[in-house]
Amino acid sequence: MTGENAAAAVFPQAISADRRGFADRQGRPFFWLGDTAWPLFTQVTRAEAEAYLADRAQKGFTVIQGVIAWFGGDRPDPSGLSPNEYGHYPWLDGDPARPNPDFFAHVDALLDIAEAHGLTLAILPTWGNFVTDTQILNADNARVYGRWLAERYRARPNLVWINGGDCLPHGYEAVFDALAGGLREGDGGAHLITYHPCALHSAAQYFSDRDWLDFSMIQTWTDWHKTYDSLISDGLTGPARPIVLGEGAYEDGPEYARGPITPLVVRRQAWWTFAAGGYFTYGQNQMWRAQPGWTSTFDTPGARQMGIFRQIAAALPWWDRLPDQTLIEEGIGGGETLNAAVRGSDGRWALVYLSSRCHALIRLERLASEFVRAVWANPATGQRLDAGTHRAFTLPGVRQVRQSCFAWFRTPDFWEDAVLILHAADAPIDLSSR
Repeated sequence: MTGENAAAAVFPQAISADRRGFADRQGRPFFWLGDTAWPLFTQVTRAEAEAYLADRAQKGFTVIQGVIAWFGGDRPDPSGLSPNEYGHYPWLDGDPARPNPDFFAHVDALLDIAEAHGLTLAILPTWGNFVTDTQILNADNARVYGRWLAERYRARPNLVWINGGDCLPHGYEAVFDALAGGLREGDGGAHLITYHPCALHSAAQYFSDRDWLDFSMIQTWTDWHKTYDSLISDGLTGPARPIVLGEGAYEDGPEYARGPITPLVVRRQAWWTFAAGGYFTYGQNQMWRAQPGWTSTFDTPGARQMGIFRQIAAALPWWDRLPDQTLIEEGIGGGETLNAAVRGSDGRWALVYLSSRCHALIRLERLASEFVRAVWANPATGQRLDAGTHRAFTLPGVRQVRQSCFAWFRTPDFWEDAVLILHAADAPIDLSSR
């Protein structure tokens, strides 16, 4: 994306007025569809990064998550800190209060490339182990480091900060507060900030009362079957904020008791997140580890299907949605095969994700229209099938009692899972295949 298209790109620079989503500088809704590339700044060459970012933009991703001070790679110093592919460490002499300009020239370049492709970089200043394990960062140097970063990138439009880094903050809250405080001081609030916790935890559990926590982030990882419940629970914690599933189970990952992590599992996580009112970050095992041959994994089925996920969701007013399991009268399922429903706040549309081959009885009266059109969408291929027009309720006469209306729906033959879209018959929604 270059020139005029790049200038029109949407980047997340504010929280929406209803506190449930993201907005750009003009107030337009921003669809967070992330990808996990933790070693982007350290184990990836500029040419590899450009190929990767171009691919992700083409597939429909909008956010890439990466780490500045990273512990991976095959050339770490004794503290575990990794240099980038050009031999530069992020901190001079291992001191976070002395950022290395040579390292950050590479960060500058990747931000430029991402912006040209319409992508936002969600950047972790450090992985959490440098706070909680090695304790290289303390409250003093973390604030200095955060302020330096934010001052350097104050004018960047395609940037979000992620505090934390796969860790619990117990006993180190002051360090993470100092880092966030430095970021706020350095750019005056120009960029959003969240916190990335470790497995089955959320940012709101620990920092819900902090002014710097603009949106919550959760991790489920091995507990991917708890995605929906975790997001719903997080939404009840503290002030209303957008919620991002920042790390789930990685496609093709080897370490999951509930494996293998197939494209179906990836789709389940994404659609459960959407139905719970949250935003999703995908991940692929070789890519997040930057293992040899990782550039050959760009076109995995799960990655392609994230583009389909966004296309289906984008056909609806996705920014104005509320979780609503009351739509499913029977067949709600549970655990790995939970079915989940969401509807527009005006009742003019709804979406039901059926996570396996099944039947479900849908309570059509939850929609604010006498007649409802139903359309199937295949989350693996994007195929659409007409599912008929149905009466949602009967309008009572003077002495009549209104009758509730239900309809049974069965996933189409040979589909592993399915998305059922319901909308008012007179609603101008384009649900054709794209």
